[in-house]
Amino acid sequence: MASRTEYCGRHAFAGCHEMTRHAALHLEPSHFRMTRARSFIMIALRSSDIPLSAEDLLRNLPGECHKTALSTVYRTLDTLAARGLVRRLTLVDGDCALFELVAGPHRHYAVCLGCHAFIPLDDCPVDKSVCATLSERGFDVTDHTLVLYGYCRACGKDNPSGRSRR
Repeated sequence: MASRTEYCGRHAFAGCHEMTRHAALHLEPSHFRMTRARSFIMIALRSSDIPLSAEDLLRNLPGECHKTALSTVYRTLDTLAARGLVRRLTLVDGDCALFELVAGPHRHYAVCLGCHAFIPLDDCPVDKSVCATLSERGFDVTDHTLVLYGYCRACGKDNPSGRSRR
């Protein structure tokens, strides 16, 4: 994850301004301002290769947002998710929600059940024929998420049978 200074530096890039302008269009009509904290949360999510928890986001807010409470981060994420700007992911253990930008690249992940490492998949394993088949059956696919669970190489060494420890 990028450091605080990288966030501040990235905020000046056109891509980040464009992203926050896009977000502002979704927030303004409902009387939600694009606050500094909201802006930095969006930038942090855009800068990350993996989904982030609210705690991760709070830890990486820049100094000028140091008084932001964790509850504010959660409310902001809920607001952004309700407006379709952020996607909430809940893993199989369900102990915390993770968030990523909807406008970011379409990604799927493998998650290690041992160390909880996230491994982004380069390609989407759901091919268009699946959506076409469902469409023929009267089902309109609007989105999908795929998370594969298993053990990374390091954790697999502790699991010699290769079987799930569930």
